[in-house]
Amino acid sequence: MTRTYTCSDCVHLYERLKQQEETIAQLVEIIGTANRRIYEVDQRQSNMEHQLIREQQPRLAPSPSL
Repeated sequence: MTRTYTCSDCVHLYERLKQQEETIAQLVEIIGTANRRIYEVDQRQSNMEHQLIREQQPRLAPSPSL
């Protein structure tokens, strides 16, 4: 899509706007990646905590048959 502008200020503003849009898109992608990594670490930590709890629970001896 070709745009025609009547002044150099408009061209400059359009270029700055496009640059800011690209920067925002990159930041959103970075935030999404960081959130996925945080979620994965949280899941691993949660799994490890459950495993530690299971390992620390005393094992009950089977009750003697009567």
